[in-house]
Amino acid sequence: MVEKTNDRWYELMYNTKLDKLVLRKTSFFRKIKRRIKEHKFISTIIVTVLIFSILNITMIFNFFNILQKI
Repeated sequence: MVEKTNDRWYELMYNTKLDKLVLRKTSFFRKIKRRIKEHKFISTIIVTVLIFSILNITMIFNFFNILQKI
């Protein structure tokens, strides 16, 4: 728990209207980047599955192109 709070300390800012400290709104890409850093094994598996799926689709497409030429 301490590690997660240390990672987010720089996202604090002082809101003068509310007169208190608040967390900045983080962008969608920053959230994804943080998740990837926290879960490296799972993100590695997801990336490899995506790469192999794309490779498989292209190989099937090329195979059907070759079959059509015969």
